[in-house]
Amino acid sequence: MIQIVLLSGFLGAGKTTLMQRLLDTYKDHKIGVIINEFGEINIDAKLVSREGIDIAELSNGSIFCACIKDKFVDGLIAMSKTDIEYLFIEASGLADPSNMGDIVAGIRKETDDNLMIRGAICIADGLSFLELVEMLPALERQVKHANAVIVNKMDLIDEETFKEISEKIAEINPAVKIYAATHCDVDIKSIVEHFSPNTASSEETTNTYETRPTTFIVRCDEPIEKEKLIEFIRSISDSSYRIKGFARTDEGTVEVSGVVNNLIVTPWDGDEETEIVVISSVGIRMMSLITENSKRIAEGRFYV
Repeated sequence: MIQIVLLSGFLGAGKTTLMQRLLDTYKDHKIGVIINEFGEINIDAKLVSREGIDIAELSNGSIFCACIKDKFVDGLIAMSKTDIEYLFIEASGLADPSNMGDIVAGIRKETDDNLMIRGAICIADGLSFLELVEMLPALERQVKHANAVIVNKMDLIDEETFKEISEKIAEINPAVKIYAATHCDVDIKSIVEHFSPNTASSEETTNTYETRPTTFIVRCDEPIEKEKLIEFIRSISDSSYRIKGFARTDEGTVEVSGVVNNLIVTPWDGDEETEIVVISSVGIRMMSLITENSKRIAEGRFYV
């Protein structure tokens, strides 16, 4: 029977880093991966790509929402016919996995009852969790339906903040095990093998057509000055939940990763085109912000 391990966590919390650790830790096992992004292109699938591992990419919505749930179901059925031992699923940052149990139960016949949910790991962003969990129902649901919660970015918070986060997590899910980490550096195999039981029942997800965030793909047809790239991203970051992707610059290709005002730009060993996913916190107004700041900073070279 194929064991499913679900990764949830807000945008930029560290899910992709944990997925990379999972793949490294379980490299001697047969593995399948499903990566889910809100944007129309799937950046994370490129970041976790491994030779010999089947990766299904599901973009442009949450796998738990009706908008692409059918594709998720098709992916699960297809994976169930393979000889993998583990199926690791990275949900999008605003995903509400409350109906995961119902989804798997609903396709038992089509999968020959070959899928078992081993458990769910929620990564809590130490920097933003306390603020965002009160604003976004999906984050509370991620904790509620988790078997383990990793409080990440411990290097950026103090012990008092960690205590507050732990208390909030325990309030939502009293039985869950809580782990502290920096860069998701945890004994992931031990976590998977010692999941705490979760007694929360499947329920209707809060992910709907109406609650989908607005996403944009920012492109640039030529290499951009790295300083202007950073200035442009910072100019729109206050109005975004998440910014991630790749960009060609005058200093080479870089990977861009930003959550609100926390921006990381690192060299990327690849020849990717400039494609940056922006998940807006201000809806369609982001289009105007992108256009205005592109003209002001980069002579209009960034476009959607």
